[in-house]
Amino acid sequence: MIRAVLDTNTLVSAVINVESSVASEIYQSSKNKRFLLIISSSILAELEDVLHRDRIMNFHKRSVAELKTVLSELADVSYPVLGNTVVEIVRDPDDNKIISAALEGNANFIVSRDRDLLDLKEYQSIKIITPEEFMRVFRSED
Repeated sequence: MIRAVLDTNTLVSAVINVESSVASEIYQSSKNKRFLLIISSSILAELEDVLHRDRIMNFHKRSVAELKTVLSELADVSYPVLGNTVVEIVRDPDDNKIISAALEGNANFIVSRDRDLLDLKEYQSIKIITPEEFMRVFRSED
């Protein structure tokens, strides 16, 4: 089974564009157990922080209770890792938690739109690709 980490920007896109984005299609596939979504508590915490920012709240118009449900659901459908592996390779230190989770969860892919991550292309045989590229790979596995 494919194992993947979705970075925070991809997860935000999945939550905000519930039915109309590649990211939400990827998230729905994870909920349907078509691949294993790996997540750490630090990724969940960053996602929670971003989703509660005023400008993001104004965009998605979900209540705090609805966001709590979404975050709980995400935690329930994901494979949790501690995210304790120390990695310091990305220009933006916040991105290191994504690579840490991927390493701990033996991920095949990191799915991101973050240029700092995408510029790496691969790290220790973990491919770093866009959501669109992931969907192409994912569909070819069917």
